[in-house]
Amino acid sequence: MSTPFDIESALFLNDLMDVYKISSSDITNKPFIQYLCQFNKPIILSTGASTRKEIQEAIDWISPYNIHLSLLHCVLNYPTPNEFASLQKIKTLKELFPQYLIGYSDHTNPQDMLPCIAAVLLGARVIEKHFTFDKSLPGNDHYHAMDLNDLKQFTESLSLVSTLYKSVDFDDLSSQAKAIENARRSLVSSLDIPAGTTITEAHLTFKRPASGISPKDIDQVIGKETTRAIKEDEQIVWEMLKTVTNE
Repeated sequence: MSTPFDIESALFLNDLMDVYKISSSDITNKPFIQYLCQFNKPIILSTGASTRKEIQEAIDWISPYNIHLSLLHCVLNYPTPNEFASLQKIKTLKELFPQYLIGYSDHTNPQDMLPCIAAVLLGARVIEKHFTFDKSLPGNDHYHAMDLNDLKQFTESLSLVSTLYKSVDFDDLSSQAKAIENARRSLVSSLDIPAGTTITEAHLTFKRPASGISPKDIDQVIGKETTRAIKEDEQIVWEMLKTVTNE
C-alpha cells in the first residue's frame, strides 16, 4: 500500500490498491477525503494529532458514501517516543466508534515490534508500519520503519501471542485435569479411627492427591459415622461413612 497526498497520486494508485489510506495530515482535508471516497473503495484513516471532534467530522464526510472505514490510532511524531505512544487510545477509539474497524499506525522505533504486539492485545485489527529494505537510507521514513527482519519477528511474535491469548471457555479445565488431581487435596484421616466413630474435625487433615473427598465437602463429612475402621493417613471416601436416611 501507499498513501496519496494529492489528486495526481490518488489517480496513479487507483489501479494499484484495493484500499485508500489517508494520512493523519489530511484528516481535516475535506475536499481530498471526499474525492477519495468517490472511488468507492474502503478507507483506512489515520487519526494522529486529531481531536475527537476532528475524527467525527472526517467520519461525517465519509459516511454518506457508504464505504468501509477503518480508524487507526496514530501519533504524528517521527519517530514516536515510547512514552507518547498512548496505546490506550486504541481502546478509546473502540468505545467511541464501535461500528468501525480500529487499528494502529506505528511510528515508534521497531524495538522488537512490541508496540504493534501490544496494540493487537488492546484490540487493534489493522496494523500499519512503514517498511524499508534499508534503514540507513536518507529521508524521514526509513530510520523508524520496519525491515524484513522486523516483519519476520512481528509475525512470529504475533503468532505466539495469539496462541497465548486464545479465547477459551473459562470453565473448560480439561487440559488441566491431571494437574488438578495431582495438585489439589483430599480429606485424609489424621489418626486411626475405629468403626462406628462419629467424625469430628480433629479426625481429619488434607493431603494430595485429589482422588478422594474434597476438603470443600468437609462439612458433609463431619458428624457422619464411620462404617469401618480407618487407618491413620488413609484417604477418606464416601463408602467409609454411613449414609443417613429418613425413614
